[in-house]
Amino acid sequence: MAVSSLAQESSTDLAGIKDYLIVHGSQMQTSTEAIQADAQAYFDRIQHVLAEHPDENPYEHLWDEHSDELVALLLRAKQSWILAHNDYELVEGIVAGVPSLAYYDTWIDAGASCEEAPDECVEWTLELNDGRVYDSPGNLFHNLLETTLWGTVEAYTAMAADLDGDGQIELGEALPEANMFVAASAAMNQATTEMNQAIAGWEPNLEDTFTALLAMLPTMGEYFEEWKLSSFIIGEDPRFVAQTRLVDIKGIATSLDVIYSYVGVRVAEQDAALDEQIATGFDELLDFLDQVYAQEQVGVAFSPEEADFLGTEAQDMAQSLAALVAQAAAAMALELQP
Repeated sequence: MAVSSLAQESSTDLAGIKDYLIVHGSQMQTSTEAIQADAQAYFDRIQHVLAEHPDENPYEHLWDEHSDELVALLLRAKQSWILAHNDYELVEGIVAGVPSLAYYDTWIDAGASCEEAPDECVEWTLELNDGRVYDSPGNLFHNLLETTLWGTVEAYTAMAADLDGDGQIELGEALPEANMFVAASAAMNQATTEMNQAIAGWEPNLEDTFTALLAMLPTMGEYFEEWKLSSFIIGEDPRFVAQTRLVDIKGIATSLDVIYSYVGVRVAEQDAALDEQIATGFDELLDFLDQVYAQEQVGVAFSPEEADFLGTEAQDMAQSLAALVAQAAAAMALELQP
């Protein structure tokens, strides 16, 4: 098939990628709406206590009088966060890799604050009901909502609380600061709405899909480094406590494999052997990630050195796979964005 024909037919052939994004984006929205509803209910309860008992600490009062209600609400909100996060991770490789969608990955899941990374951040403002303003505070999932719900940033935490009733307060057991909780959850739901609107307007094409593959495959090592620094290994990072960072790594690789499941037929038309190499490379990478994740799930505690070794191995596999994908893009004479 001529290269010009590839471009003409790619939109129809790649429609399944967009359908995949729409399904997970919609499911994610259901969860972010649920988080926002619980955050609003929590905020309203705090405001009611402030009005009725102005001389009391509203969080201590609610915990003393309605701990069961608070536990149920927070467990529900945390579960909604996990569901939203899982759906996002299954599309992140596409959203972050497609140039017209990448903004939403930075805002929702991956961006640092402008104080931490002024050249890479998303500039936005989070205004709280009590008048506090946070300029470009970083991404919504991990910098704000996760640290608020799991109580790992002091400014976003109202008080520690024994949520599971075992007599000990462990990591993740806290009552969130209500103003941050309600503002961050509303911003997350709004960002998800805007992301889904952008997805609806995106027309899949070979250039975007190969750009995503080449942009996101070489990121495996970065995520393993974040896994190493998280509470699952070293514990230096207040983020990534709700779920192991391996969930993110597996999700990104899965979404990139989804892309290739649609574009591989085009590669095979140009070079069947190359297509087989790439497909095998994806199988091997996903199998490797599944094995590491499975070990952690059954209680294997990895050392920092082991995390470094595994990260290097994953990065090497991904780099080799990216090189093959680049060969395929060249064979199809695709003009990709840098």
